[in-house]
Order: sequence, then structure tokens, then C-alpha cells
Amino acid sequence: MKARPNMKQYHIDNYIVLGKKYFEEDNLDQALFYFNKAYQLGRFKDIDLMLDMAIIYDERNEFHKAFNMYQEIIACDESEARAYYGIAILYDHQDKFNEAIRYYQKAIACDPYYVKAYFFLAYAYDSVGEEDKAIENYEKVLALDPDDFWSLVNLGAIHENRDNIEEAITLMERALTIDEGHHMALFNMGVLLSKQQKIHAAKAYYQKTIKITKNYPYAYLNLGVIYRDEGRYDKAISVFTEGIMHNQEAVFLYYNRGCCYLKVDRIEAAEQDIINVLKKYPKMADYVQNDRELQELIHYSDVIKNILEQSEVI
Repeated sequence: MKARPNMKQYHIDNYIVLGKKYFEEDNLDQALFYFNKAYQLGRFKDIDLMLDMAIIYDERNEFHKAFNMYQEIIACDESEARAYYGIAILYDHQDKFNEAIRYYQKAIACDPYYVKAYFFLAYAYDSVGEEDKAIENYEKVLALDPDDFWSLVNLGAIHENRDNIEEAITLMERALTIDEGHHMALFNMGVLLSKQQKIHAAKAYYQKTIKITKNYPYAYLNLGVIYRDEGRYDKAISVFTEGIMHNQEAVFLYYNRGCCYLKVDRIEAAEQDIINVLKKYPKMADYVQNDRELQELIHYSDVIKNILEQSEVI
């Protein structure tokens, strides 16, 4: 006698397969449609299914639906670390870091080897100014995974802020052994070497950063400022100009180029750059008005004076 198939379970499994297919294709609407069908038919709570649904709700910015789904998972299994982590991520996305911290800690209490929870807990602590706890948790990540690139980079940045430059360099060197071509680690090495007054080496790292990615304006800024401080204004202008070509909204590049144009008596070019700064970012009006180097340009340019007057800073 043949066993009679469980048609209900067949449909549930089929809906889940279809949902996962669309989920992998990043078609969230269709994925959720089929996951919901499976969820509504299910006699028991399928935690993996509910986790997938909660993630989709999160990606669709449906906070309350995601939160409620995670809470339903916890009601089924209060030791499910992924649900606490999911709630923490919901709060993290809203920059509610103190709430996120509580849930990351709950996730870790359920799973002491939850690397991602330690990482984002460290980031949350750093975001609320608790650097000691951030360091502690980044170190826990690295104890579990010594090759975690972003923990090395972020921990190095904290040590840089604390002027622990040698420690920061060691961490950034480790990061670069993992990904020698990542622009963030290259840029940070440039910053650290600049702080050690190793200017030639710092330039090389900024140049490597620019070669890797044209769309990181701070590399152009820092490299251009080095040339400016060396009195090589034409070289600085060239760097700022290249940066502007690839980062047209980076007002600080226009600003610094404008100041360099003044140094080489290219008044009209300087005027145009400062006008661009004020038009793109009106909040810079007060800064422009109080910059001693720009007083002669402001006196010369009726256009800049009019913009500043309209901003009520003159």
C-alpha cells in the first residue's frame, strides 16, 4: 500500500522553495508573497522561514512587521540568537544605538561565538562614545576571527583617535595583508603616516587610494593639502581638480582649490570655486566670511558679497 502524500506539507515546501528562489534574485515582493503563503499554511512555526520574512520586512523598511516577526520567533525559542540580533539591527538602522546594544548583548548571551553580534556591538558602543567597550568587543571579534578586515580597520581608527599611532599602524598593516587593495585601509595608512611626519610615504598611500577608487574625495583632499603645505600650489590645484572631476559634490575640494588659486593670483578661478561652495553648501557662508585668507577675495567679488549678504552673515 502506497503512503498517501501530505498535500499541505507539499504546498508549504513548494512555497518556501519559490520564496527562496525570488529572495536570491532580490525580488523581495515575490519572495514575501510565497513566504507568507507558507507561513499561513504552516501548522508549526518554521523559524528559518520567519527569519527570512523578518529580514525582508527590514529591507522594505517595515520596522514594526520585522520587529513583531522577531518577537514571534523569540516566543517560539527564547534562545534564538538570530532573532535578538535581528532586532538589534533594526534599532541600529535607526541610529538607536543604546537599544541596539541591549539586543546585541542578548544575542551574544545566547551564542557566545556570534562574531557579527560582537562586531556591531563594538560599532554601537563606538557610536555612543564608549570607546573602551568598543575596543573590547572588536578584540573579541579578532579573537574569534583574526582576519576580520573591518574589525582591524575600525579598531585601528579608534587607536588613531587616541593617538596610539603605532598600535593603529600595526592593525592597519594586518588589514592590508587581508586586502591589500582596499581604499579605506590604504587611506588610513596615509593618515597615520602623516601623523608620524612620514610625508613621502603618506603621499604614496593617498596615491594608491586614488588609483583604487576615484570616488573617495578625502584622499584627494589630504594629498592636495600636503602639496599646499609644501607650497606646491599648482600641484595641489591639479589634485583638487582631479578630485572634483570624480566627486562633484565634495565642496571641501572646491574650497581648498579656491584658496590655492588665490596663492597663485588666479582670482577669477578662486572666485568661481568659492561661489560653487556657497551655492552647493550654503551653510559654509559663515566659514567663508571668517576665513582671513578670503577677505581680499570677498572685497573683490560682488557676487560673493551678495551671496553672503543673502545668507545674513555680513
